[in-house]
Amino acid sequence: MRDPPGAVDARGSTNLCGDMQLGSLVFHKGRPYYLRGLDPMSVSDRQAELEDAFTGARVTVPLDEVEERGRPNQGRRLTREP
Repeated sequence: MRDPPGAVDARGSTNLCGDMQLGSLVFHKGRPYYLRGLDPMSVSDRQAELEDAFTGARVTVPLDEVEERGRPNQGRRLTREP
């Protein structure tokens, strides 16, 4: 069972939208960014603060325009973890 969006887990990470968490790699207009902040859920037209993965520049964009893409192969990993 998944936690609802906005729930805080035992590590203190915030589950924002599905598996999206602060620090997650996300995409805006095809470019990779790290999710650094969000408006509270009580705010209409929420904004996300993003950090460009290449330049470190920060931008604020509508949360609706932010995408999270999972690993291409969400199935079984081919390598063993220690």
